[in-house]
Amino acid sequence: MHGLPETNHSELPVMAIEYAHVIMQSHMDCPASICPVKAQAKKRLIDAGRFVPADIPHIGF
Repeated sequence: MHGLPETNHSELPVMAIEYAHVIMQSHMDCPASICPVKAQAKKRLIDAGRFVPADIPHIGF
């Protein structure tokens, strides 16, 4: 797609927070609803408090 190399969309056994950020950037064109590794990265960042989606009410920052 768009001249980019094929990427693996399968979930990983363990995902570090730093790698979750990389996944979110490298899978930018993938919808999290159909890309398992992006969904895993998004959940990892939400659980770590590093990502607050707009659909979850929050205050501050």
